[in-house]
Amino acid sequence: MAQDFHSELFTNTSSQPPPSPLGDKPVDLELRKKEAQRLSRLMNEQSPFCFLRMGDMDLSYLLAYQSGQIHRFHNSNNLISGTLPDGNPGIGQQQAERLQSAFMQGDYVDFHERLYPMQYWLPKLKLNRSAKLYRNPDEETSYLSLTWLEYEFKSYCQGRRIGIAGAEARLLEVLTKQPIWQEVAVPFWPSEANIYFHQVRDDGRNLEKNLDLIKNDLAKFIQDNQIDTLFLSLGGGAKILCYELSREHNICTFDFGAMLRALTYSACDGNRAARSTHSPFLFRVPFNVFMESLEQAFPNLTSEELLAKAHAQIILDVQCKEVGWTHTAWEYDFCTENLFWFKQSYKTYLQRYRHLANQSPSAKKEKYNFLFFCGINKLTFEGCLYYLQFRLKSAIRKILTMLKIIP
Repeated sequence: MAQDFHSELFTNTSSQPPPSPLGDKPVDLELRKKEAQRLSRLMNEQSPFCFLRMGDMDLSYLLAYQSGQIHRFHNSNNLISGTLPDGNPGIGQQQAERLQSAFMQGDYVDFHERLYPMQYWLPKLKLNRSAKLYRNPDEETSYLSLTWLEYEFKSYCQGRRIGIAGAEARLLEVLTKQPIWQEVAVPFWPSEANIYFHQVRDDGRNLEKNLDLIKNDLAKFIQDNQIDTLFLSLGGGAKILCYELSREHNICTFDFGAMLRALTYSACDGNRAARSTHSPFLFRVPFNVFMESLEQAFPNLTSEELLAKAHAQIILDVQCKEVGWTHTAWEYDFCTENLFWFKQSYKTYLQRYRHLANQSPSAKKEKYNFLFFCGINKLTFEGCLYYLQFRLKSAIRKILTMLKIIP
């Protein structure tokens, strides 16, 4: 089967991927904090203004468009899996020109050179940006949004009329009413700001079809609430709409990306029931509090989707964590603290969510995938038992195949 354009880019990259595509959080943060402060000044002083981030999916999408191969860039939001990561920009082929225009004319673009394999792909991109526009100065100051969220977001928002929109906006709104969330979020959350939440149409699904409908919804949201700064999480669509809405409404817009998931401690994007490809971290939200809020924010989840999200949320407990940084879904840390939280989450899971595996064959398969994960990482007795049985069956099948008893 032929590779899609994004996969082929990885295949043709000469350098081998590092164990951690972004690496650890820099020990010396002074340069990053100064650049975050500069970004805040620009947001305060210029109107309109938009901040955009270029991720590896955005870059490969633009390279596909640039080379006339946009038809080979594929999106899929259909995977339901609490164990397998999944993500994509969501936009379709017809939005390519608008995405390119946004990155060409956006006021500040972070080119994410710290992220593998951006440094190898960026030289291929022909993007004629004016020298008067802004960008991150170098690799050290790239991936700035999470540093800005950690050190600047709270003070910037004070006294403003803030709009937060995205597929996780309603979840964040519900969580902000939870005392436990309020306590852990104190260092980062603005208490003296007028904050308005907007859940995007269709929870961010069908973005290719809904993009301009979402834009109209956001325009009304901005006008009705007199928003002066909009933080938008919407995959590739956020880059397009942040640029266009900033101009059309003379406001500041911020391509918020996964920052909504950092504020909600969410393992999945709001528009899909699969683990996100990376998880930025600020603070933990206990599993029971998160899941109750999730069910309130998304009351129409199927049993299979709810089970997958529960599994993803438990696995998040043992992913690598650094405050103000992100790690991919493939990076784990089975330290004492992470294992403690995993065990607490698992107890609640057994009481409230494990029974969902009996609802359908696909839900049962989801359960077995989770048991396999727990078994191979020696996290639960049930998982270890399942993994032992799996190994035993595989060994028997291999022997029978060798003896030509089974094909």
